[in-house]
Amino acid sequence: MGSTPGYVTVLVALISSLGALAGVWLTAARTDKRSAQERDDRRFEKAKELQEERFAKFLVPARRLTSALDSPGSVLEPLREAAAHIELHEPDLADGPVRAVLDAADRLLLVRRRNSAGSQVVVEAETEYRDAVAAVRGSMKERLDAA
Repeated sequence: MGSTPGYVTVLVALISSLGALAGVWLTAARTDKRSAQERDDRRFEKAKELQEERFAKFLVPARRLTSALDSPGSVLEPLREAAAHIELHEPDLADGPVRAVLDAADRLLLVRRRNSAGSQVVVEAETEYRDAVAAVRGSMKERLDAA
């Protein structure tokens, strides 16, 4: 019986080596792709956390404003500062609902200082302000849910 020719042995060894190298290359490519996807997922989660934090930092002083109207000092400053952070990252939100909250807060503060707490104009300004806060909260929730 005959022995296997030398070129067949070399050919089988070459094909086996190429197959092993292709397997290593495919494994490395998959690992790189998985690592990139995990990195993108972490970036997305971090961006969402930062967005939630910006929104919360705005909503906290927005909710405290009506109870702080009689306190000394600027009650609008924390609200404006939080709005500035939103303006940098969400300009369309800042130009819409956030601006409406700031305008309603300015009006509420103005009428509250000129009128008694129970007057009709103050009650209307408080209602306008609460509606603006509810609208901005709804817009923020939509953005967070969409992300």
